[in-house]
Amino acid sequence: MKRKPKQARAEATVSVILQAAAQVLLQRDYHSTSTNRIAERAGVSVGSIYQYFDNKNEIYDAVLNHYLAGLVARLETVEFGPELSFAEIVERLAFAIYHEWPDAPELLRKLRQAPDARVHDKLVDTKRLIVAFLRRTIDERSQAAMMRDLDLALPILMDAIEGIFLNARSDMTPELFANEISVLAERYLSVEGRGAESSSKPASSAS
Repeated sequence: MKRKPKQARAEATVSVILQAAAQVLLQRDYHSTSTNRIAERAGVSVGSIYQYFDNKNEIYDAVLNHYLAGLVARLETVEFGPELSFAEIVERLAFAIYHEWPDAPELLRKLRQAPDARVHDKLVDTKRLIVAFLRRTIDERSQAAMMRDLDLALPILMDAIEGIFLNARSDMTPELFANEISVLAERYLSVEGRGAESSSKPASSAS
């Protein structure tokens, strides 16, 4: 960003620009967006945009930063008591994120077309923060003993969740998404679940 807003009015203008940029991107592919279209959607002049951003790549980089920062902050606001299992906590978090940002999967897919947004690197950094949050949650509930090697399993779980999130169907509801993520987390991380699956498979006959 060229210049960070310092006054409330300037902050409001930047917020409107970012919201408009996201809306324009949802209606087009990345290469069909422009500062003119964003300005028109935001109801501001193109000159107002250039007070804060050099080009549309900077605008969409700011859109990505805004979304990812909001996602991490949202994790800290979801309420869950000590009686909840880890799978139930994951379900609540997944529901809160998908419910608040239902357009995020499509938006992130399109932002990957941006040459300067560094989407992959920023998603990796965000996943590390979420993994650390989940690890603290598990440790606080003394549930680690019932789970697999968490240093290995949690990053793999986050990669799977990212794939489901980014490729979510248009008819995927927050409830369905949260339920599927909860089932995935419980079955993958649980030592007992893995043992039950292994024991249920027929042993191959010796030749």
